[in-house]
Amino acid sequence: MDAAFLSPNHIYTPSSSQMVVTTRMKTWITCVTSVGIAMASSAYYNYRFNERCDVPWIHQDPDAVRKSLNIEWKKRVFGQDLALKVIRNMLVSHLKRVAVGKSKKPLVMSFHGGIGTGKTFVSTLLANVLYRKGENSSFVRRLHLVDMLSNSKTIDQKRNLIKNEIRTIVQLCSRALIIFDEVDKLEEGVIDVLFPYFDEQQSVGNINFRNTIFIFSSNVGARKINHEACIQFNKTDQSSQFDTERFYHIVRQASYDGLESHQSSSESLRGGFATAKFIKHCLVNSFVPFLPLQMNHVLKCMDASIAERDDIMKILKHKPALKSKFFSFILPKISKVSPPGCTKVFSVNGCKRVTSLFDQEMDSFFYSD
Repeated sequence: MDAAFLSPNHIYTPSSSQMVVTTRMKTWITCVTSVGIAMASSAYYNYRFNERCDVPWIHQDPDAVRKSLNIEWKKRVFGQDLALKVIRNMLVSHLKRVAVGKSKKPLVMSFHGGIGTGKTFVSTLLANVLYRKGENSSFVRRLHLVDMLSNSKTIDQKRNLIKNEIRTIVQLCSRALIIFDEVDKLEEGVIDVLFPYFDEQQSVGNINFRNTIFIFSSNVGARKINHEACIQFNKTDQSSQFDTERFYHIVRQASYDGLESHQSSSESLRGGFATAKFIKHCLVNSFVPFLPLQMNHVLKCMDASIAERDDIMKILKHKPALKSKFFSFILPKISKVSPPGCTKVFSVNGCKRVTSLFDQEMDSFFYSD
């Protein structure tokens, strides 16, 4: 019946077919709404929890990165003010170029110094400063080249393995951080595969490498760094005032020569860095020297290790004198060296053995009856 002819008091009752249609529409609307909510929830989850090559997963603000780097370095890295100055300047400059789309090549830094001076630790610290997930980020890769290439028989096999590894991660994110360990131990020609990725090119194989950061870590030149540190420590106690260019020249020359930390010039190895094309073509932005650590720096390493143990900090709160006693107990166990003509005493292995010694002796010292 036409609704226009219904009396005001008439109650309209839909037919069974109309009720079925209405019920189906409600069901359809409910399903569409549920799917929409699920999709929105999934999108939010992916945005919130799945790592992406963008903020907030990657820290891109140069000034914020500079501030964070300064704070973390002061808390965790000791005796390497010169390295901080070089790394901070290179990193911030690179980030500024990337931010405005004017980066012409990747940032390539090479860390050089003796055992335990902080090269590996600093590369991890940089990962933590640059990426929300730190070294666990999908965009950070540390390549232990000797182990990685141990099953590869030919130079071509080793080159392809390195090439495929870095292409995969940079294709995932152009702002990737790739860290190479033990590159100086490779035979001649292997790392020449990196040359195209370090040069000024729009892309290599349709992949943009200009925003990427590459770090090499090596003991090459350690002895020369230590010798130069002695000379400059005789002039000033502030390593931040050292002649940066002098160290840059020393490490760069050592990289050309391929010198290990224990070798003389007559024992030069013509492998690793020594014959690399990217070295000869000056594609490494900076060679960063890590200075030998003095005993006061080792004490700071121990202090940092203690600060990470809440149980020990509680004991020291009531017995503060125990800390100096513990340091006096540990220091004689640290191997030391004072090179001829040097006014400083250095730790042979930097802070390398501090953590292990700390773990070995701490519980028995602090929890002895």
